[in-house]
Amino acid sequence: MNPNGKIFVTATLAALMLAIGYDSIRLMQEQRFNHALVRGDAVSTDGPGSALRQFAKAFDLQQAGDFRNAVQAYAAIDTRPDSRLQMDIKFNLANLYFQEALKLGETGANDLAMPLVELAKQNYKEILRIDNGNWDAKYNLELALVRSPDTEPVDALDERNPEHSPRALTKIKSREPLP
Repeated sequence: MNPNGKIFVTATLAALMLAIGYDSIRLMQEQRFNHALVRGDAVSTDGPGSALRQFAKAFDLQQAGDFRNAVQAYAAIDTRPDSRLQMDIKFNLANLYFQEALKLGETGANDLAMPLVELAKQNYKEILRIDNGNWDAKYNLELALVRSPDTEPVDALDERNPEHSPRALTKIKSREPLP
């Protein structure tokens, strides 16, 4: 084998060894993170701040019932607006808002619960605008609508002059002549 061939083979082997070493380190970091997720301790793990890692930490906070920190963690995730991860963030936020609203509703704090239900409905509707086949979002939107139905906007002119309203014609009792 000529000297140039030996140098090429040696350089190739060195590059492969470096790549294998780098991948091994990354694999160990990811395994450590996955084990922390299983233990429910993803928040305290170190490592690269990828969007998926941030999402996992936010979900861990959500599962722990830490409403404020979970909302902040979801808001801090930097993704493209049209990405699948962004849809997952919206879905988890909507669920988080709705669950918190249900908790507040049980304690009688409906004045605090209703804005959260509206935020949940808004997120579910945004998901369905992009992916109208998302059955989980449809189902959860239906639950939120049962809790707080959407009302149709009232035309100001109809409200001032109810006799001119198209709804007024359906509500007028018919008059029958006296016998």
